[in-house]
Amino acid sequence: MEDSDFLIEWAVWVNLDSYKNTELILLKGHLFLEQVIELTLSRHGIVDYENDSFYKKILSLEEGLKSNDSFGLQIVGFLKSVNKIRNKLAHEHTFQFPNKETELWVQKVLASCKGEKFSRFTFKSELVHAFSILSVNVLKMKLLKDE
Repeated sequence: MEDSDFLIEWAVWVNLDSYKNTELILLKGHLFLEQVIELTLSRHGIVDYENDSFYKKILSLEEGLKSNDSFGLQIVGFLKSVNKIRNKLAHEHTFQFPNKETELWVQKVLASCKGEKFSRFTFKSELVHAFSILSVNVLKMKLLKDE
């Protein structure tokens, strides 16, 4: 992990916290996570992802994990879950947001990942924090190429 990774966590939080609409936070948060995934992959020498989908980039992270890295697998699971939620928002006109699935995702991320708390918690601020905390935890991932 880089010494300045906390700045990325803070930058994700600051940018997302400026939005009031939770659907927009989900969409923008997804975009920030994609950039963080790309940064993580490039840090580990994995550079063949440019035209890949978000999901395929997650699979590249997953392939690089040690088989016994339970925390890394949990992070991958969080990424897959938020991608599924984002896809429902983007492609299902009857999708209601926020919902129990999203609230559960937020609670699991906040309970499982270490990160900074920048404001009091409402659903909106919890959603923003889930993206910022998940971002810094993606950056902390150790991949096989590190050995």
